[in-house]
Amino acid sequence: MNQNEFIEEDEIDLKELLHTLIKHKFKIIFTALLFTLGAAVYAYLQPDIYQATTTLELKSESSSKPSSEDMLSLALDGGSQVNPDTEIAKIQSRTNMLAALQNVDLAHRYYIENLYKKYELYNDSPFTVLLGEGENTLFTIYPVDKTHYRIEAKVIDPKTKESVKVDKLASYGVNAKGPGYDFTLNLKEGQQLEAGKKYHFIVYDTFTLLEEVQKNLSVSQLGKRSDIIQINYNDEVPMRAKEYADALAEAYLAQEIEIKNKEASKILAFIDLQLSGVDKKLKSSESKLENFKKKSSMVNLGSKSTTVIDNLTELETKLSDVTMAEELLSSLYNQIRSGKNLESITAAGLNIEETGIPKLIQEMQKAVLQRKLLLQDYTYAHPEVKRLTQSINQQKRIIATSIEALKKRISERKRLLQKKLKDAEKRMESLPEEEKVLGGLQRKFVINEKIYSYLLQKRAETAIQKASTVTKTRIIDRAVEPIKPIKPKRKLIIIVGFITGLILGIFIAFLREFLDDRIHNEEELKKLSNLPVVGTIPFIKKDKDSIKVFKSPKSVVTEAYRALRSNLQFMGSSEQLVISLTSTIAGEGKTTTAVNLAAIISLTGKKVIIINADMRKPTLHDKFNLPNNEGLSSLLAGKA
Repeated sequence: MNQNEFIEEDEIDLKELLHTLIKHKFKIIFTALLFTLGAAVYAYLQPDIYQATTTLELKSESSSKPSSEDMLSLALDGGSQVNPDTEIAKIQSRTNMLAALQNVDLAHRYYIENLYKKYELYNDSPFTVLLGEGENTLFTIYPVDKTHYRIEAKVIDPKTKESVKVDKLASYGVNAKGPGYDFTLNLKEGQQLEAGKKYHFIVYDTFTLLEEVQKNLSVSQLGKRSDIIQINYNDEVPMRAKEYADALAEAYLAQEIEIKNKEASKILAFIDLQLSGVDKKLKSSESKLENFKKKSSMVNLGSKSTTVIDNLTELETKLSDVTMAEELLSSLYNQIRSGKNLESITAAGLNIEETGIPKLIQEMQKAVLQRKLLLQDYTYAHPEVKRLTQSINQQKRIIATSIEALKKRISERKRLLQKKLKDAEKRMESLPEEEKVLGGLQRKFVINEKIYSYLLQKRAETAIQKASTVTKTRIIDRAVEPIKPIKPKRKLIIIVGFITGLILGIFIAFLREFLDDRIHNEEELKKLSNLPVVGTIPFIKKDKDSIKVFKSPKSVVTEAYRALRSNLQFMGSSEQLVISLTSTIAGEGKTTTAVNLAAIISLTGKKVIIINADMRKPTLHDKFNLPNNEGLSSLLAGKA
């Protein structure tokens, strides 16, 4: 039984829902259509956005590993693996974006307006503007005739700092100047502005352009382990999107070459400094050797002496390499400690990957570049900038500690070489005096000659590298001019607008139904009360003659009162029936019902007495045009 009741209640609820939807169908449809129209207008006014993509392949600059014995080569030649995150930060850097802006004009924007929508005239504008003042201000141009145009704009007065409306006549090719603006509009050769059309132009400053580029630019790695980088740039003009994506990639490659040239210049400066000192030593040792041979009868050494001298020469050459490598590490250590130009450190060239130093430097450089990007929009007090600064300082300490440990290892190697050198020098002391002197002079000459030749070789290699510097990073695919816009999705916007309007319309319908506490029909009344419904009277508009049963005996209202009279007759248990009509709110029809019910009963030949029990504001006497001198209150008071 209970289950059947639940099913019946569910069915009734569904019917009510359907009834509510049908009842308010026009409101729902109107709301849905209104939102659809709004979405369509919004979609129409939104400019098309196109995306161009340039693809780069990153390659490490590592070369073949030099021998572990060649300490100077370890310092000068080695390479490092490319960190994609670091390269992405470089591409997105402010410096790189500014360099790309030098090759693509994003500042000047020219528009023509048609059907309330602006269309940009990129590389196709009939006029150009030379702006002196008024950046980031939209100027509207109305052609007047072949020589004049009208300007409309809202500019900021530099003196008062208030917005000033500009509306004046100007001439083509003549400077237009006023508070907050200064420009010259020139027509291109053979071009004219169309009469009746509305043109616009705006010139952005560098800061605004950088903000726009940052918003429209995305650089990502194609896969976690991939060396492929995608540069995506969004723009309202497809050709400009293509040009800027390519310009950004080219600016990055040019920056890489410039960095490598600077690195090569630093290495050349270091080698030149070493060559200067070695050259003096070589000339001095050569001169001393020649003078000794002239004065002495001994020209060549014996086999034993040659072995000892060769051993000494080899040890001193290795010691010289270790000393120079130690100097390079000290220079790197000092640069890390100073904290200057951290993003351009080339320590990865030490070929000491097993120490973890190159990886630590790459992570530090990534944090430095990220902080540099954040500082374009925030200060050092920003939480993320603070976090990166702390991370950079911690990484600097770790790198400095690692370099110190490596320097200790090199110092230990240097100490062992010095010890071996002393042992070899002791063996040399056992040689005859004349051979010992000749061997010493010859040893110094050979050492200086080897070092000098080695440095010359390295200098030549570095100079060639600098002269033919190219980056191994290459552009795989240049951007192509996009044909289809990526947004806005106009169909989707309209569909979403329609669905939103439909949902909102349904919500409003149910909300109105929920807030409506009136009884509309007999079924609702039966739900709210267990009392039987005797009759239903239609709504009666206000009328001077409220006794409808006399005025309109064949009307629907009269028939309703006849039905009510009949039902009351069947319900009555005696001939003398007393009927009470009451309600809690004024204006619900108590008096009208009483008058018409009494009238319809009287038509059956019965006598009817109507007692007006409304003690506060009686109106029954007005229905019969009678005076209200005496009433129920008079009877209760014993005055009638």
